[in-house]
Amino acid sequence: MIRKTGFFIGLVLTVHALQAQQGSVFTNGLARIVTKEKSWFIDTTGQKVFDKIVAVYHPVDSVREGSVYSDTEKNMLIVSSNGKKGLISDKGQWLLKPEYDQLEVKFNVWLEVRKQGKMTYADTRGKLLVPLQFEQVGILDDDRYDVKQQGKWGIYDVRRQKLVIPAEYDEIDYCGGCGMKSEYLYAKKNGQWGIISAANEVLVPFAFEHSHSRMRSDEWVCSFRQHGKDVVVNIPRKKVYGEPLYSQMEVIGDAMLKLKKNGRFGLINRNGEQVLDFVYDDISDPYGQFASGPFLTVHKDGKTGIIDMTGRVVIPPSLDEEVICSGDYVIAARNGMYNVFDSTGKPLLKEDYSGIEPMKTVEGMALFALKQKALYGFFNPVNGTIVVPAFHEVEVISSEKGKGLIAVTYQDRSGLYKPDGTMLLPLKYSSYELLNDHLLLVKTGAGTGLFDADAQHEIIPAKFKYINRMPEDSSLLSVATENESGDIVYGLYNTAGKELASPVYTYINPMNRDQYLLMKEKSYAVLSLSTGKIAALPYTEVTPADAPNLLIVSDGRQSHVWNVAENKAVSPSFPMVKKYEDDTVLVSPIGRFAFGVAQVVKNGKMGFINVSGKEVVPVIYDGASLLPQGAILLARRNGDDWKYGYADTTGKLLVPLEYDYNVNGYIYDYEDSTYLPLYKSEGGYSRAYKKGMAGRDGKILVPAIYDRVFVGSNGTGFLADKDRQFTIFNAAGKEVTPARFSAVMLDPSVNPYANAAVLSYPLLCRQGERYVYLLANGKTLPLQLTDVVRFEEFDSTIEYHP
Repeated sequence: MIRKTGFFIGLVLTVHALQAQQGSVFTNGLARIVTKEKSWFIDTTGQKVFDKIVAVYHPVDSVREGSVYSDTEKNMLIVSSNGKKGLISDKGQWLLKPEYDQLEVKFNVWLEVRKQGKMTYADTRGKLLVPLQFEQVGILDDDRYDVKQQGKWGIYDVRRQKLVIPAEYDEIDYCGGCGMKSEYLYAKKNGQWGIISAANEVLVPFAFEHSHSRMRSDEWVCSFRQHGKDVVVNIPRKKVYGEPLYSQMEVIGDAMLKLKKNGRFGLINRNGEQVLDFVYDDISDPYGQFASGPFLTVHKDGKTGIIDMTGRVVIPPSLDEEVICSGDYVIAARNGMYNVFDSTGKPLLKEDYSGIEPMKTVEGMALFALKQKALYGFFNPVNGTIVVPAFHEVEVISSEKGKGLIAVTYQDRSGLYKPDGTMLLPLKYSSYELLNDHLLLVKTGAGTGLFDADAQHEIIPAKFKYINRMPEDSSLLSVATENESGDIVYGLYNTAGKELASPVYTYINPMNRDQYLLMKEKSYAVLSLSTGKIAALPYTEVTPADAPNLLIVSDGRQSHVWNVAENKAVSPSFPMVKKYEDDTVLVSPIGRFAFGVAQVVKNGKMGFINVSGKEVVPVIYDGASLLPQGAILLARRNGDDWKYGYADTTGKLLVPLEYDYNVNGYIYDYEDSTYLPLYKSEGGYSRAYKKGMAGRDGKILVPAIYDRVFVGSNGTGFLADKDRQFTIFNAAGKEVTPARFSAVMLDPSVNPYANAAVLSYPLLCRQGERYVYLLANGKTLPLQLTDVVRFEEFDSTIEYHP
């Protein structure tokens, strides 16, 4: 038995080896194999998975307010295998096995699934929504599906996982696009349409024709016809309205049926009760298509009136034609002058205005813009406050800062009000910016200041060029002005308006939550917020050290690190140095801190100190540089030769100084976020270097004997090239295989000039005139390839969905 099994496997593998002529790189665990006759896709074990990609799409995350939101980081593949369709993820996981006659994306939201004359729907991640046992399936809503069984239609409920309405109808229709979920269904039986409930009760008899238009989900049916004529049916009373008695039927307002009888209009409510006599020339909805409210307008003899949804007359037809309703309020004119009326018909304004318009509501509060001649004000009907028309513009702020406040302007001046009519900012500033609910930066022709709306006055006078919040502390403000020389100088205030530092400084920098460094010409000082005192620093040069509480200070001869919180030096003094050999000006030998250390220079040598001022790397090196990955590159010179190694920020030597530093190269040659690059000059020739890699712990992973080293991202290993032959290492620095390859193929999405990318096994490698798939364990898949093809088929029949 063992011999037979082994022979069988070997035979199968041999057949594949003979047939497989070309292959692609593996992408997300899949690769494409091509012969002259056909192509197919394999998994990482070399086994065939499917034949062809039919469609590619992003799975749906959610559907909100009619918009589809997809997970664009993932792809789903509809594939075919042996003539059957299946669904597979971009990670190679089967979501639907290839056993279906059809899989097709519908409406960018669902998958239509068909098998052996049955159909269902699945979500875009492959979950079947309805059992695959029906001839046809339609989608009513998230829970209910109309299904066809033995030629008849019923309703399947996915929550209850059963047919809740038996399959006994010729057709079923539903208003899926109605704003309100319908509790009933349109059903056809014996060639006639009626209405049934979710419990299969007949609500309207089967006596009508029907078309999928003008459908509703309330008490009215407007899509029916009877004897070829349009009718409207009231479901509660099963009453039919239509010719010859009624015409021009239309549902308006809160499910009210407007209809014409004997040349006049009346009104029927949702319960089928007549609430308005047939005495009006017209009835209309004053709120428009995208709003609603409690009123309707009635028209008679050229005048307009207001009624509510019970048919009660709020205002008899005595108004001018133009009427605007906003929530529970009515804007209407009499003799060309406007007023606001409440739900009883009472006018709310003592005087009429030449124009009134609804403003944006603020937290449900209605506001109205009042116009008198060319000026505007506003009215709050809740508290009765009127801000009299005195402005050219009145507008509710909709942006986040100041949202819901009322902005007013007159010519080039701006002001601000609360919706209740309280003035926040008087009309005297050219512009403003809200800092919080009562503080505003204000600007006049003279400059910028700070206005306190509670106190109603400037607490910082409007005389500064700029005022900005300090990013480190929102209770502090930096003010800027010009000195006599025209230079910008800065000061510091708090938001209570108190001056903390006069605007005479060229530089203000936070040291900690309490102390700020101040610079004025060549003098330096430290401001303490807790004491309010400014203490001068006796140094000619002071630089922030880029570490909390620390400054680099110099007196012209010596430099050291000063801790402002402890008010003392924390490092030894280092003599000032020339930055370049020909310089006449001395600079500080202490660099800024990063990763807790700073470079120092002394007697032409370099080292590093930590934030406590302690020497962590002795000042004995000819070169020392902190790299972006947090390692320290150290170098020593011997004549024209430079040797380098690496240390960490504690001073521990990671890589001894036995590698060759290229003084004509670039520092980024040594920068790597994960590894430490190693270089060795070749035969003393300074322009040719061999490369290797060490780990961040100093362990040699790839010896420095290679022409190039390509780094596998995310710890996936290395490709090392020597004499145009690649050696492949894993992340631990072990050779994956003793074999050498003339080329290693990577995903085409990798930038061809990149020095790193994820090495995903199996790797497609060239060995002589053939290609092999190398596994992470050093073995190869039993496929011998003669050429490389792309993973994508570029077949015009593949569908790519958004």
